[in-house]
Parts: sequence; structure tokens; C-alpha cells
Amino acid sequence: MAELERLAGERTALIGVSHVPTSGGLVQPAEQIGRIARGCGALYLLDATQSVGQFPVHVDAVGCDLLTGTGRKFLRGPRGTGFLWVRTAALPKLDPFVAEIGSATWDGHQGFTWADGARRFDTWEHSYVNVLGLGAAVHQALGLGLAEIGQRAIALGARLRRQLAELPGVTVHDLGRTRCAIVTAKIDNVPTEQAAQELGRAGVNVSTTVPEDNPLDTLDRGVHPLIRFSPHYYNTDDEIDRTTEVVAGLAR
Repeated sequence: MAELERLAGERTALIGVSHVPTSGGLVQPAEQIGRIARGCGALYLLDATQSVGQFPVHVDAVGCDLLTGTGRKFLRGPRGTGFLWVRTAALPKLDPFVAEIGSATWDGHQGFTWADGARRFDTWEHSYVNVLGLGAAVHQALGLGLAEIGQRAIALGARLRRQLAELPGVTVHDLGRTRCAIVTAKIDNVPTEQAAQELGRAGVNVSTTVPEDNPLDTLDRGVHPLIRFSPHYYNTDDEIDRTTEVVAGLAR
């Protein structure tokens, strides 16, 4: 944060950050970054792909000018859906890369007017079924309560992270002071892809981090690929404990 504050200045046009990186359970200090962005007059873009639906994200508290998210992750919506939120005050500083049927209105001559709000960044062709599915996922999350979802998901992640860290032959690789439900780990002498397949056969659904999806983190730490566990509010303590038992068996 000190380095970001040192680098940010009058020449800074945009500060963009992933709220939660795909490579681990780190939660970035988004509110502090927002204060730095406002201090130097830069636009602030928050990629909330991994955080929306996992725990509450308040744009006013964060202070971002743009927020992007996807439906298919912790929000539990359909694949192929996503959204963009833009602060009204930031719109005059932004121009979409193309004018589309739904993003602008023709003026009858050789000009056009952008649509109101973030719709100027929308595309005309989209799946109405998926949009309805995304809406259903949002309503379900709001109905359950994002604060409650966040508390439950983060607690499950902490339980699993603590248990895995205690296993001989298993290393947990999550960074940061504040961590979320995502847990990344590696089993000694067991290739990550093989471990993921063995976990799948045991009924434990995991994914893996891929070096090319995390180039900067890969260069810094050299730990990828990793097994990525992503418990959510619907998981149980028993399922977390059984996951630890399966990993322990693979480590042995």
C-alpha cells in the first residue's frame, strides 16, 4: 500500500485491482486503495469477480468508480453472465470502444448520443435466459443475506485452511492479512492435477490455479499450479473435515 501511494500521482489515470485474485484467498484492502485513488484524482476500477456473492461489497464504502463482476462464481448464477457498475460522476470521463444498437441513439445525421448510465457499455446481443438466471441468483443471495453468507463462507475457508496447514506434507499458499473462503494448497510429491482428479473421485470438487492465468503471481512466487478449494455457505463442517481427511490420505 505504501508503494502504491508513492506511485500514485497527478499522471495516474486509472487504478485497477482484483478484489480477490483467482490465485488464492487474499482479500485486497479495497477501501484503502479507494482513498489513494481519490487522493490523486484517478479513476478506480474494482474487479469483484471473486468477491461478489462471497461477502458484502459496498461501492460507496470501497469508493470505486467502476465495479465488474461475473455471475458464475460465488454468486452462483449462469456461466456467460456478468455486469458492470459505473459511478455517475465517472461517466463523462469514459467512452465505450464501440457504438452499438443498445448503447447509443442515432441523431438522424452523422452522430449519436450515448445511452444513460452504464448501459452505454452494454452489447445488443445477449441471452435473456441467462440474464433471468443471473437475476434469480442475485435475488437468492440478497434473500439469504450477504453478511450472513460472508460470515459462513469465510468461516468455512478458515476452518479448512487451518486444518490443511496442520497436515504433514501439505502446504497452504494463501497470502494476506485478510482472507476469504478460497483456499489454495499443494501436496508434496503429488502433482496438482493428479491430486485434483483424486479429490474429484472422492466426491470433493476442486479446481486448480494455472500459471498462465496468474503470470505476475507465478513470477513472484513460483508456486502454481495449486489445488483451489472454494467452500461456500451451503457446505457443512462435516464436508470440510472429510475434505481434510481425503487430502491427508493423499499426502500419506
